[in-house]
Amino acid sequence: MKKYKKTYAILNLAEKHTVFHLGKTRVHVSFTGGIVTKKGVTPATFTTSDPIVQVAIEHSPDFKKGAITIQAQYPMEGEVKIGKNEPEPPASEQPASVAELIKQVAAPQETAPVEEPTVESEETALAAETEESAADEEAEAPEGETPEDNPAETKNEAGLTVVEVSCKDVAKQYLQDHFDEKPAPLRTWDEVQQCAAKYGIIFTSPTIS
Repeated sequence: MKKYKKTYAILNLAEKHTVFHLGKTRVHVSFTGGIVTKKGVTPATFTTSDPIVQVAIEHSPDFKKGAITIQAQYPMEGEVKIGKNEPEPPASEQPASVAELIKQVAAPQETAPVEEPTVESEETALAAETEESAADEEAEAPEGETPEDNPAETKNEAGLTVVEVSCKDVAKQYLQDHFDEKPAPLRTWDEVQQCAAKYGIIFTSPTIS
């Protein structure tokens, strides 16, 4: 199955934090960046290359009734592997329906626990796959993707993680992606730094003093 990076839009909303269900798995998604003007609403969006998150969204009631749409997508290197890394079976043994595909994607995998805010911690295997997908995306970022998508991380003498970002919005996105912090309450740079301190992180920015 070809791997894609997709941007989803949720119509008539400037921002929404919601949960999609895939079997026993719950996937947390934050649609952000929408704008309300006199001419109407520019919809909030969410971008992901995680095939599990994509399946959860595209089999949700909101997607089926058109409240959520695919705004853009482009293919990425590699293919999505369902289940364990074994040779692909003959065509006659491939899943015969979307229901079978969802069942295989949602099945627990034997892998080490990792922290991943997008998916419930009780689904350890799913969290591991999500983090691995994000690491692959960082290592193989296509041309045209800016450094803002991959903030640099280092350790200081105190053992704290120093993350270099270009602006406050990138720092807020980092906290949302890594720790499931909602960006709306973080209005100032000081509030962003105070939130980051809870996780042993310090943000630095060449444009913010």
